[in-house]
Amino acid sequence: MRETITDAELEVLRLKARGRYRIMLLCTGLAALLILYGVWRLMMEEDDSLFVKIGATLFGTVTLSCGALAFFYWLLFQKPYKAFNDVFKSRYVLSTITEMGLFGQLSYDPKAGFTHDDIRNAAVVACGDKRYFESEDLLTGCYQNVRFAFSDVTTKRMVRRGKRNELDTLFDGQVIRFDRFDHQKISNGHLQIFQKEFLSDLRGWTAEYKVETDSAAFNSKFQIYAADEHNAFYILTPHLMEKIQKFQELVGEQIAVTFRGEAMFVAISRTRSIFDGVVDVPVAEQKALILSDMELLKNAGDVFLSAMPPDAPPQSRTGREKTGRTW
Repeated sequence: MRETITDAELEVLRLKARGRYRIMLLCTGLAALLILYGVWRLMMEEDDSLFVKIGATLFGTVTLSCGALAFFYWLLFQKPYKAFNDVFKSRYVLSTITEMGLFGQLSYDPKAGFTHDDIRNAAVVACGDKRYFESEDLLTGCYQNVRFAFSDVTTKRMVRRGKRNELDTLFDGQVIRFDRFDHQKISNGHLQIFQKEFLSDLRGWTAEYKVETDSAAFNSKFQIYAADEHNAFYILTPHLMEKIQKFQELVGEQIAVTFRGEAMFVAISRTRSIFDGVVDVPVAEQKALILSDMELLKNAGDVFLSAMPPDAPPQSRTGREKTGRTW
């Protein structure tokens, strides 16, 4: 089997899956009409009030229709969609990114991602309950001679509301890790920068000290927490603050940035997953979305790594604090 697939070949698989998707919806719609008719006939034989009959009919129709949808999804759509999405991920995503010629040493694993411990130690977003943590579509490589990892991340927690337990999504988006953010500096402890729209549930725990900078514009948009105040001002120079503001404007989404040791983590809050194939969008447009996601990664590298010299060796940790996991 070839390692790549052409746009035209993948479009054939997409159209087949889309056709099954439309048949699935048609069958579900017809089933819902039959269910509505059958449930209403049954309710007409009862002695309840009209209001109760209508309510019971709607509830029964919705419940049984959801069951019909699940059945037709399994029967008609699941297999062709899996065939399309598996090929999309295994033979199209990486080749599309490679063609850009911007990144080196690329590797892509649709089933891999950051671990719960990775996100907890990074402290860039709330990590939630470990059992509900999800991360997939892990892309790793090298940009500007710095290793990176880029992955979807979803964190959740179980909360009690009244008499019911409900699953709350804390963060849904992407996290980027650069193994090195500066060829000279190391962050001794956590330095966290959260956009103020990042609600407290999304940002999780924070370091001990809340820091104010000399920039009123930056303070109005971001909150800063640090394990050590002197370290915060050592890392967070006026030039870096400009970079962070520039990146947020570029992506147009809520962001958070943390520094720990040599590593930097960037979180982008958005609901769209990276590298998932969809049946109702032509392959050419999905390719454009992949390239757009890679532009986001490139923008992060260009903004945060612009001071990195081309052949900068990894900074030695000798005499420095080692914080958490070594990447």
